[in-house]
Amino acid sequence: MKKIMLIVAISFILYSCGIKSKVAEGNNYRIVRIDSIENVYLIYAEKKDVNIKNTDIIKIASIKTKTNCKSNKIVTVANNYSFILTSLYPKNLVSHHLIGITYNEVLIPFDKDYNVKKDLFITNNLNGLCYK
Repeated sequence: MKKIMLIVAISFILYSCGIKSKVAEGNNYRIVRIDSIENVYLIYAEKKDVNIKNTDIIKIASIKTKTNCKSNKIVTVANNYSFILTSLYPKNLVSHHLIGITYNEVLIPFDKDYNVKKDLFITNNLNGLCYK
């Protein structure tokens, strides 16, 4: 009876660990580049576990703010961060003529590089370039 309980407990622990790692991997992004346009930062990122680097890049917008951000909390290129993203692409719109998305009263044009996804994302994890 003890052996059965031990096997069940170990199976449950292994199953739980497997689920957590999949969830964490889906939100981890490596910063590829940081740019800006007017009052908006543009953070280019790709999933940390991508097979071929710089082939599936997303663009994250963050409003430029004056924050007292500690140096170890500032988002930097080549580092990994966990983001919960929200797409700003208009729902139920299928158009090949859309040139960009307006965010914070600024038109953010789509990149001509086909490796950058035609979308714009925001996240609550950023305040300017400060990672929360």
